Amino acid sequence: MTSATVPPASPRSRGASRAAAILDTTLQLLSEVGYEALTIDAVATRAGSSKTTIYRRWPDKSALVCAALIAASERHPDLPVGAESLREDLLVLIRLVAKLGATEDAGAFASLLAAAQRDPALAEAMRVTALEPRRRDCRDVIQRAIGRAELRDPGLAATLFELVIGQVIVRYVLLGSGFDEAHQAQFIDKTVIPALKANDTNNDAEDVHDGER
Repeated sequence: MTSATVPPASPRSRGASRAAAILDTTLQLLSEVGYEALTIDAVATRAGSSKTTIYRRWPDKSALVCAALIAASERHPDLPVGAESLREDLLVLIRLVAKLGATEDAGAFASLLAAAQRDPALAEAMRVTALEPRRRDCRDVIQRAIGRAELRDPGLAATLFELVIGQVIVRYVLLGSGFDEAHQAQFIDKTVIPALKANDTNNDAEDVHDGER
């Protein structure tokens, strides 16, 4: 009995694998040296590629890093659904964001934030990969809470986003202290839920109308 012959990989699949390896290498070096010290030469050397191959796909370091960020974001998990209360939904949200924060190198993230102030393309990539998905998650959490009659104001999504992102940046980038489950629950119970309830303007307006009747 003869063994099956494995067909050779197509040029397209080989190209995709090479590109993925370059992008993964870019992320590795970014976490090690930060954005400013990252070079195309270093990426090419570690990825076993050539600078010509890299420049053929990405015209400069900014474009390469943007592509690497987008590729990494596509592997991020989605926010689980099925929570039966606002608190439960918030726990799931904070757990997800904390997990993502723990996988990012704080120094590299800080260097990207600094570089994004001068590079609109990098700023847009960070918005799309790091911020917009979490902003969407916050909208979903608030909408589900409205559907359960726990909240009334859809504008609270912005408040939730600012609280969550701010807390993660403080803990992982500024303090480097991490964010375990006990602190997550404390943050939700003592900060997030009280802030959402206090700023639920539609609810306040309803209470005023009730008092006037």
